[in-house]
Amino acid sequence: MNVTVFAGGNKEFTASRLGVKLAQSLREQGFNVTLRAVKGKIKAKDASDVREYAAAAKPKTLAAALVKEKTDFVVSLMNLTGCQAAAEAGVPFVYAENEGFKEDKAVKDKKTLLKKAKQVFVIKTSDKPLNKKAYTGLKVQEVANPAVWVEHYNYNKPACFKKENNIVAVGKLAKESGFDNLLKTWARLAPAHRTWHLTIVGDGAGKAALTKFIAKNGLEASTEIVSAAEDVYSLLRNADIFAYPALNPANADILLDAMASKLPCVACESGPVTALVANGVNGLIVNAGEEEPFTIALDELMVNWGKRVGIAVEAGKLKDRYPFEDFVRAFAQFLR
Repeated sequence: MNVTVFAGGNKEFTASRLGVKLAQSLREQGFNVTLRAVKGKIKAKDASDVREYAAAAKPKTLAAALVKEKTDFVVSLMNLTGCQAAAEAGVPFVYAENEGFKEDKAVKDKKTLLKKAKQVFVIKTSDKPLNKKAYTGLKVQEVANPAVWVEHYNYNKPACFKKENNIVAVGKLAKESGFDNLLKTWARLAPAHRTWHLTIVGDGAGKAALTKFIAKNGLEASTEIVSAAEDVYSLLRNADIFAYPALNPANADILLDAMASKLPCVACESGPVTALVANGVNGLIVNAGEEEPFTIALDELMVNWGKRVGIAVEAGKLKDRYPFEDFVRAFAQFLR
């Protein structure tokens, strides 16, 4: 069966994380899968066989491509253009979105379009009951937001046997990500931890100010900022601690993925964080925006290898609590 997965999103959120993993999982089940997304939304390193299209591409154009490729089924992740293309091509489709998801530009007759879907999946990111009124008249199924995790190195050797230890932080380079506070923390800790290295992954207007702070405080040797175009999951694979200083995130997908990849974390308190982290058990939570508590918590994990291992083991259990296999199964039922 030929399956096309459309990965969409909005300017604040991308479904590429789920799209890449879903396409990979369906291929492993024997389906011929093509992944489609707006140009630049999915990095070449993240997936194979990605078909990019212009942001202004019309559904009619994409529908013609579906027909040409003899597509049998479409899975659309937060991409209504993909749904429109499937409907125009006469290809059956399902649609999935995070609860409360809003398009950058409202799509006319969205509900009418989604009534044509075989199923509308609502990806739950909280324990609150589904707002069923928003989905009246649609065939709706709730699914949990799954963990996209990577195999991590084992913890057979404590830090003293490693030449370098790594802290990774991921997010938009903006005030709300809390990286300015993270760097203030790092300026205090780095001189006492010469074998440790901090990598901040992200893009945004705040990069210049963060780079200036790094230079001013002589942190160049122990700190780097890399683009989100890098392979984030390879960085997680080789990290020792995940820092999540976000002040009020709408979601904590990257935190979920880091923890499920057996990374001990330090995170600022917020709704999405407390839904995942049991403080002191599978991670450490500190007051948002306060430098001192974050510094103490991060230092504690850096110096206490045993605590890192214990927290990492507990954090890794999230991959079983939010299994990607269940997410795949929800879609695969329509492909048999």
